[in-house]
Amino acid sequence: MDFTGVGHVANADIAQIDAAGLNRVRDLALIIWPAHYAPLIGADLIPPMVADMYSLNTLGADMRERGHLYLIASVDGKDIGYASAYLKDGRLWIKKLYLLPSVRGMGLGKQLIATIRDHYGRQHPQALYVSDRNETAIAFYKSQGFTVESLEPVQMGPYHFEDYVMVRPGEIALPQSRPDVPTY
Repeated sequence: MDFTGVGHVANADIAQIDAAGLNRVRDLALIIWPAHYAPLIGADLIPPMVADMYSLNTLGADMRERGHLYLIASVDGKDIGYASAYLKDGRLWIKKLYLLPSVRGMGLGKQLIATIRDHYGRQHPQALYVSDRNETAIAFYKSQGFTVESLEPVQMGPYHFEDYVMVRPGEIALPQSRPDVPTY
């Protein structure tokens, strides 16, 4: 399915998946990671990293042991992206947010973040790690109100990188007005 020239994918379905659907996340990662990360970290590092981070055992442990929510975005039955998130120490951590190259810039990243926030509650501040080399993703997150909090060393297997921790405040819930209480 070619989405070239489409400015916005309004009919994307975003659904929570269970462990039986994690193969869909892995299959998308096998397409997305080489296309996106080869220029950033080198093509030779991608296969072992994807094999480790996207094995069904690792993804399943994310769900079972670490409480990760996994979402799949699809259009007309074709998977086009995925996200995962979890709540820890009062922060909503967006762990993964990836889209096929052909659908980037169409509002799906925003939709995935909104779905995550709706699931956990918009009052939680959000945080994420992003490679300090990933200028496209950094620009997207900044456009969504995230700011750089810190630069952190990150180890993935035997590989060492530096990631920004980017954060965005949660929303403050305003009290509901009550018709039986006069306002002045």
